[in-house]
Amino acid sequence: MVQAHEVRQASDTSVRSGQARPRGPRHISWDAIRVVGILAVLTFHATFLAPVTLPGLEPPYGPLRMDFPFGASVLITVSGYFAAMTVGRQTPVRWWLRRLARLLPAFWVAVLVIFAATQLLAPEGLPRRTYGDLVGNLALIHVLDRDVAYIDLAHWTVPVQVAGFTGIAVLALSGRVRGRVATGVLWAVLLLPLSLRYLFMAPGDVPPEWVSYLMDGTGLSRAHLLVAGVAVYRWSQGRMRFATFYAMLVTVVLAHGLHPPPGDSVVAYALALVLICVAAHQPVWDGRVLTRLERPIRWLAGISYGVYLTHYVLGTIVARHLADLGVPWVGWVPAMIATAILCGWALTRFVEQPAFTFLSRFIDRDARAPRRPARAM
Repeated sequence: MVQAHEVRQASDTSVRSGQARPRGPRHISWDAIRVVGILAVLTFHATFLAPVTLPGLEPPYGPLRMDFPFGASVLITVSGYFAAMTVGRQTPVRWWLRRLARLLPAFWVAVLVIFAATQLLAPEGLPRRTYGDLVGNLALIHVLDRDVAYIDLAHWTVPVQVAGFTGIAVLALSGRVRGRVATGVLWAVLLLPLSLRYLFMAPGDVPPEWVSYLMDGTGLSRAHLLVAGVAVYRWSQGRMRFATFYAMLVTVVLAHGLHPPPGDSVVAYALALVLICVAAHQPVWDGRVLTRLERPIRWLAGISYGVYLTHYVLGTIVARHLADLGVPWVGWVPAMIATAILCGWALTRFVEQPAFTFLSRFIDRDARAPRRPARAM
């Protein structure tokens, strides 16, 4: 899923040629969008998905159920935006390693904790995963190997991000993916999945196995989410004409509609995409509501990745135990959300941040070391 501190990462001091860049402002607009995304994830899972997947949870009253997911898609798009912003501030390899250092340690710890909690505390009806599933999830093959069950259903985003960041780093290594070439690459990443859907994945047909692996196993079916973020950044920096940008976003929404679930989730994502464009064009937002809620917005945005990683299974376990005690949905839904926020804070505070700080010392060591003058050939 999405790194909890990407917004902050964009303004971090980066080292190049022994000199530090000045810090840039961290705009609350991006924190607000991140909060919208994570709250949408929590609401969808607490009010709809958890009651559907775990018998014994009484679903909330109809109008209070949010049955259209879009929050994770918003968070991945924001991730693509800041990936495009930061990839040129350091060498591609160092950028890639820093991304993984932010992403993977927290994910691995979350998988281990969720697996242990499932084995020890899972209520009846919640499947207990095997050690083979645990290894498969830690190795990030749970979207590639159908025999590996998800430790947590929400963890589909992590392999997608790792694959996307790896692709961006590989393209950046060439040093030639700029201007029209970069636009062409974005179009290729958008149109290839659409072509595969048209040729091999018609409604009612069983697609060839290699197509399923390519689309779902590599995250290609969700690549349009990262492409949208990259496109928004390039447009905001004047590197893409508006007509091209508009056509690309229309194609992104079309691609999103072809990947289930359709319907209201597509409309909600399209509206959120407009909000992301506004933040990219005018990142400074003023207003009484944002001013009064600035501290909680920034705090929740800062732990959003940890919340995302831990919210579903751990929150569902708490919710089901409360429901078994007779607590109605008006009690267990807030408890599920509170559990997610508490666990997300703990994961961010005690795992994600310390691990990133520790690993960054080794990743940035070469950047801080004095460079020897090059020898003449």
